[in-house]
Amino acid sequence: MRKIQSILISGLFIISCNSKTDTITVKEFTKRYFDSLVDKFPTAEFKIIDDSTIESKYHKKDIRISLDNAYIEYQAKPDSLQKVLSKYLKVTSELYSPEEKINKNRIVPIIKPIAYLDDIRDVSMKMGATKDIEGVYEKYNDQLIIAYAEDTKNSIRYLTHADIKSLSISEDSVKSIAIKNLEQLLPNIQRQGGDGVYMLSAGGDYEASIILLNNLLTKENLPVDGDFVIAIPNRDMLLITGSNDQVGISKLKEVAKKSFETGNYKVSEYLYKWNGRVFEKFD
Repeated sequence: MRKIQSILISGLFIISCNSKTDTITVKEFTKRYFDSLVDKFPTAEFKIIDDSTIESKYHKKDIRISLDNAYIEYQAKPDSLQKVLSKYLKVTSELYSPEEKINKNRIVPIIKPIAYLDDIRDVSMKMGATKDIEGVYEKYNDQLIIAYAEDTKNSIRYLTHADIKSLSISEDSVKSIAIKNLEQLLPNIQRQGGDGVYMLSAGGDYEASIILLNNLLTKENLPVDGDFVIAIPNRDMLLITGSNDQVGISKLKEVAKKSFETGNYKVSEYLYKWNGRVFEKFD
C-alpha cells in the first residue's frame, strides 16, 4: 500500500495576504504578454481582442490565448511579473512548435468543472470551429469531469479524439493508462497538517487529480473521523477531513471558498464526500 510522506506545518489553513504593492491592470498585463509574443514569433499575427485574450494566426493555425490564470498568478505575487510572463510564454510556445507524436506514457487525468465543456464550446465557436473539439473526457460526478491530457515539457495539452485514435488505443482504456501514469508522475506526495485535517501537495499541477488514486486515500495515510470529505477549489489544492469532524469541515469550507474566489485554475467551491466509488457533492 502506498504511503504519503508527512510534513507537519503549523498554521496550515492560514490564507496569506500580500502587502500592498503596485500592480499593473489585466489590460496592461495582456499588452506586456502581447509584446513578448510579437518579439518571439515575428512571423505570426497577433491581435488583442479583449482585456485578457489574444488571438493569433500561425502556419494556418487559429489560436486563442486566455491570460486570466496567468494574471491571477501574477496578482498573488506582484513582484513576479517577468517570471510569470516567461513561464506562460514557454507554455504558449508549444502551440507554435511542430506537432510531435503523443507520448502514451505522459497521458494524465485532469479533474475539471463540468462548466469547462461550455467554455471550450464557446471558444470553439468564436474561433469558427466546424467540428467537435471538446477533447477526451468522461463524467466523474454531477459537477466534475475527468479530462485527459498530455503532460509536456512546459504545459498540459488536452487530447482530442484524433490523438487517441493515432495511438491505436481504445478510449475505454485511457482512464487506466492515465491513472497509472499519474502514479508514476507523483512519486513524492506529501501530507501536511494534522488532527484530522490535511492537505496533500504534489508539485502544483495535479493535486486535485489525486482523488483518483484510491490506493493512496486510506485511513492509514489520512486518519480522519468518518468518511473522507475533500475540497478541491483549484487544481493545486486538495484538502481532506472526516465527515464526523465538524471543526475540520468548517475549516475546509472557509479555505475552499477563499481559494476558489482568489486562486487560478478553479475546480470547485463545494465539498465532496466519498461514497465508496467516487466523491459526490457534500451538503
